[in-house]
Order: sequence, then C-alpha cells, then structure tokens
Amino acid sequence: MSELRRAQAPDGSPHWLWVASGVFRDLSEAGIADDLAEVAQLLADPVALRATIEAAPQAPASTWPLLCPGRPGKALCLGKNFAAHAREMGAEPPSELVFFAKSPDVLIGPDQPVQIPTWLESRVDPEAEVVLLLGQDLDHATEAEAEAAIVALTLGNDITARGQQAADKERAWPWLRSKNLATFGCLGPAWVPWGECQDWRDRRLEGLVDGKVMQEAWLADMIWQPVPALVELSRWTPLRAGDIVYLGTPAGISAIKPGQQLEVRLPGLGSLRNPVEARHQN
Repeated sequence: MSELRRAQAPDGSPHWLWVASGVFRDLSEAGIADDLAEVAQLLADPVALRATIEAAPQAPASTWPLLCPGRPGKALCLGKNFAAHAREMGAEPPSELVFFAKSPDVLIGPDQPVQIPTWLESRVDPEAEVVLLLGQDLDHATEAEAEAAIVALTLGNDITARGQQAADKERAWPWLRSKNLATFGCLGPAWVPWGECQDWRDRRLEGLVDGKVMQEAWLADMIWQPVPALVELSRWTPLRAGDIVYLGTPAGISAIKPGQQLEVRLPGLGSLRNPVEARHQN
C-alpha cells in the first residue's frame, strides 16, 4: 500500500511525501509544487509519477505533522447518498443526484480542531465520508472518462450546522451557510491511489465520536457510486483536476459539542481524527 501525504517539515514548510513500504520520498524536493491540481495531474500520469518518485530523495519524515492534503479548486458534496441517512433526515432516497458545495477555505487537515462558534444557536453534526480526487478535467463526461479521472481517495468529515440547515430548508434557502462555517470540513489523512482501492465497495465506513461508532455503512450501499456521480456532476458544472468530491454519509448522525473527539475510518484509508472546541468571538 502506498499513499501521498502532505506534511510539515521541521522548517515549517509543507512537503508532499510519497510513502511506500515504510520509505518516505520527498516529492517537493523533486520539484513538485504545493498545488493539489499539479499533484492530481501527476497521479493521473503513471510514467511521470514513477519518474518523480525515483528522483525524490528519501526523508526522515515519519514524525512530521500531517497537513490538510491540498487545497482543491472545488469541493463538491453528494447529499443523501445513503438511503438510511435520507430516511433519518425525513426524506425518501432521492431519484436524482443531490449535491452542494463546500468552500475550500473551510477545509482543515488531520488533528486540527473543528471550531464551533459560541454564538451559533444550532445543533452541529459530523458526517463521515469518503472523498475522491480528480486528476483530469471533466465536462459532460462518459463513464470511461469519469473512471479515468479518479486518481485517489481519502477520508472526510462534512461538519454541518444541522439546526441552521433545517431552518434554511423551511425558508427554501440553500444549505450554503450551514455547511461552510470555518473548519466545518475535515480532510485526510492522505491520498491513497485509486488503483489500490478497487475493492473499496467491500469496505465499511465508520464515523466515531469519543471512540464510539455512531455511523457505519458498506460503501456498496451508496445510491450514486463515484463514476455515475461524476458523469452526472459534469453535466451541471465543469470539473477540473484538483477538484474533490465528498461521496455522502451513512445514517447515525448525532450532535457534537466542544471537548469531544471525532474520527472517520475505513480499512485501507486509515483514520482521520479531529478534536472539537469552542470558538469565542473576538
């Protein structure tokens, strides 16, 4: 198993690290910019990727703190993509793709705190998810084009101001603000190449709060699998290399509060952990 990490070097700078068989190779030292679109395009080109890995020096980076694995151009999210979650939200599973956007500016990486504003009068829920990375542009894509564009997977947590979301739905307003408070999108710990995830439908996604499993589902239970989802998304908006897609959350949502610890885990993708804290107004 190999993975692509973004980590903080001792001098404070971000570095892309290729990790395989316990060996860390510093792709940043081989000339890769700190740009997710460039990294995604590299993952889409096996020949260039292999040459870059071979040119990258080894680094004693096993203890470097993990960072958010890049800043996407767009972060799109699939809504109600597990039937049981749709029903716990009081709706039938949708017959059409439901999606919304998260601002890339709200995304945080592993071990960074989810900050709940003290002024927010809303229940806040975590939503455990798998996230895919695109390595090619898509516009009205075919299934073959969509399949070829997926280059890696990681984990995500779509933090949601649930009470605010419900209030805005009643007004027929969009979900934008309930999904886009600062720190309300967790991402990581690292990108695992798509070629190493072909059995991913047989894996079980879990969302935990303080070590207790609150959400769980087999990925095969997704209503919209990644390829048809990308085909449909690309009908509505152009997708670019470096964009990411949160693939939806299982049933079991519950409220969280400062002082708790969130975790998302999936075999082969590791574990994404984030503490929860209060954010006081200045």
